[in-house]
Amino acid sequence: MKSVRLYDFIQFDGASWQVAARDGAELALKNLATGRIRRIPVAALLTDESYLPEVPERLPSLEGTAVLDTLDPDARSQAEFLHRHVYEVLNGALPEGLETDKPKPEYDLANSLGTRVEAKLAELEGLGVQMGARTLHRHLAAYRKDGIAGLTDLRNTRTSSVSGRTDARIVALMEAEIAGQTDLSTGTRSRVEARVRAAAAREGLKVPSRATLYRIMAQLQGARHPFGNATTRRTQANRPDRAWGGQAPSRPGELVEIDSTPLDLMVICPDGSTGRADLTVALDIATRTPLAAILRTVSTKAVDAAVLLARAMTPLPMQPGWDASLAYSRSVLPQGMLPGNEEMRSSIAAKPVIVPESISMDRGKVFVGSTFTAACERLQISLTKAAPRTPTDKPHIERFFAGVNSGFTQYLAGYTGPNVVRRGKDPAAEAAFTLVEVQNLLDWWLVAIWQNRPHSGLRHPAMPKKDLTPNEAFAALAGVAPQIPVTLDRDDYIALLPLAWRTIQPYGINFESLHYDAAALHEYRGTPSGLPSPANGRWEIRYDPYRIQSIYVRDHHKGQWIEAEWSLARHLVGPFSLDVLTAAKKAIGKRTETVPGRDLLAEINRIMTAPAGRAEAQAARRASTTGSAVPDKKKRRHDDVAQEPRPPQEAPPLSLLPGKDTAKGSPPRRRARRIDLLED
Repeated sequence: MKSVRLYDFIQFDGASWQVAARDGAELALKNLATGRIRRIPVAALLTDESYLPEVPERLPSLEGTAVLDTLDPDARSQAEFLHRHVYEVLNGALPEGLETDKPKPEYDLANSLGTRVEAKLAELEGLGVQMGARTLHRHLAAYRKDGIAGLTDLRNTRTSSVSGRTDARIVALMEAEIAGQTDLSTGTRSRVEARVRAAAAREGLKVPSRATLYRIMAQLQGARHPFGNATTRRTQANRPDRAWGGQAPSRPGELVEIDSTPLDLMVICPDGSTGRADLTVALDIATRTPLAAILRTVSTKAVDAAVLLARAMTPLPMQPGWDASLAYSRSVLPQGMLPGNEEMRSSIAAKPVIVPESISMDRGKVFVGSTFTAACERLQISLTKAAPRTPTDKPHIERFFAGVNSGFTQYLAGYTGPNVVRRGKDPAAEAAFTLVEVQNLLDWWLVAIWQNRPHSGLRHPAMPKKDLTPNEAFAALAGVAPQIPVTLDRDDYIALLPLAWRTIQPYGINFESLHYDAAALHEYRGTPSGLPSPANGRWEIRYDPYRIQSIYVRDHHKGQWIEAEWSLARHLVGPFSLDVLTAAKKAIGKRTETVPGRDLLAEINRIMTAPAGRAEAQAARRASTTGSAVPDKKKRRHDDVAQEPRPPQEAPPLSLLPGKDTAKGSPPRRRARRIDLLED
C-alpha cells in the first residue's frame, strides 16, 4: 500500500523531492538538488513506477481481512468469539453491529491494560472458558499486528505440501518417473513404484510405504493421465506451458488455416482394395467457412496444396471438369442422394467466395513446397508456420475435422469410428463408396449443411446469445469490413495445376501413355515450342490429377490454354483420376494378351463401376453364409467382381449404412438417403 504525506521526502522520476504543499488533488514537489517546484496529481504520483516513499509503508496490510470466509463454521465461530473479547479489551466497547447495552465500566480506556485484562479473564471464566493472562496478551499482540487473521487457529489456514514429510529426493524420483510415462505404453502404478524403489536403492534413500507412494503419486499425476489412454497422455503433454491464446479475426479471409487429417471412413480404392482417405481443408476462421476440401486415398502431396488453393478461390461450377464429375456421381449414387441442378447451384451460390489474406499451416512438406509457396507469393498471401508438433496452433480446423466426422462421415458405409476402441467389426467390408463419390457428397454437404448450421464459436456483438451460421457470419462481417469479390477465372485456375513438359506429335500429345488431341494443336504438330531449359523445346502441360480425361496445353504464342481431350474420352463412364489410371495400368500389365487403348478404356470403366458389383457380391455372400462363417477380411481384387462395366445411367444397388444385411432370396437394395437430411 502506497501513501504520501505533507513534507515527506520521496524519490520520484530519478530525483529526490520533498512534498512542499498540497492543493486539492495536486501536490507541489520541491527538487532537493535544484530547488525547482513541480506540480503533479496525487493519483499520478502514487501509480508511477519510479515513486519510492521516504519510509516503509505505514498503513497496515489488508492481507487476511477476508480470512473468515475461508474457514469452516467451527473455526470461524472460534475466531469471531476471540475477536469480540479482544476488541472489547483494546477499545472499551464491542465491535460495531453487535447489540449491547452501554459499554462496561471495567473496560473503560481510562483503566490500565492490566486491569482490563484481569476483568476479561474473570468474564471468560464465568462463561466457562479457561484462559491465562499470557494467552490473552498473545491474542492482543496478534490482533494488533494482523487484525482478525491473527486470531485464527493456524492449523486451519496452514497449507499442506504434496509430499508431506517424505524425502524431497523421493518426490523428485517420482516426478521424473511420471513425466517419463508420456511416450511409453500405458502401464500400472506398480510399475512406477518398482522403478522408484529401484532408483532409490541405487542412491541409498529410504522409501516410505506403498500407501504413501500411491498417495503422492495421485497428487503428482494431475491432468497428465500417466495411467490412462496413451493418446490422451501425449495430447496433454503437447499443451503449451502458457495461457491459451485467442485469435479473433474481424473480416473474412483475414486468417485461414490449412491442415490434413485421415478421414474416419473406408473408401474403395481403384485397385479394388479399401483404405482411408486423407482430407485437406482450407478453413476461414472469421466465418468458419471451408474454402475448399480435397480427398485422396494416399498421403497428400505438395501439388494438392496448390490445387486446394485454386479450388478455394474458384466456385465449384467454374472449375473445369466439375460438372462432368457431378453428373457421373449423380448417375451411380442412389436416386435423390444428390439434389438436382437448380437446388445444387442455389446452395453453391449462397456460399461466400473468400480471398485469403493470411494462411496458417504446419511445417509439412505438403504445404512448404515450392509449388504452394510460389502460388501464395503470386497472390500476395502471407504464410505463417505453426510450431512443430503443435496442433493447438490450429484449433479451429481441428474442431472442423471433428464436425465432419460427427455430421457427415458417420452416416456413410465404411465409417471406422474415431479410434480402434469404437471401431466396428469390419469397416473395410462395409465400404461402399469410391473417392469420387465421397468427394462430391462432401462438397454438397459443406455448402448445404455446414454453411447453414449454427456454430457456437460464431457470435455477433449485437446478438451475443445467438449462434450464427457461416453464411450469416459472412453477411454480418461483410457489412462492417466488406471484401472485394475476387475469383479465379479458367486460365488462372489452370495455371495453378501441376506442371509437365511434352512434345506435340502428329497424333497429339503422349501424357501418362494416353494420347490427347485437339483441333487447335494442328499448327503446332511436330513443331518445337522454342522454350529454353528445362522445357528444351517441349510444350507446357497442366493437368488436374483428379480429372485427367483432359489436359491443358499452353499456347505461349497466343497467350491462351488449349484443352486437349483423351482420344477415347467420349467412351468413358465419367471423369477419372490419376490413381484410377495407375490402377488400370497395373491390372492390364498382369495380362498376357491385351489390345492397346481399348483394354485400358475397358479397365478404367470397370474400375469406376466395379464398386457397385463388388458390394452386391459381398451382400450376396453375407446373405448365403452361415452364422459360423467368417467373412474374408483380406483386400478384394477386381477379379472377384463382374468384368462387364455397368452403364452410367443405372443406379447400382449399394447399401448406404453398414450392418443392414439383405434377406435371403431378395436382391440387396441401396438406401437412398439425402446426405443433407442427416442430422448431427
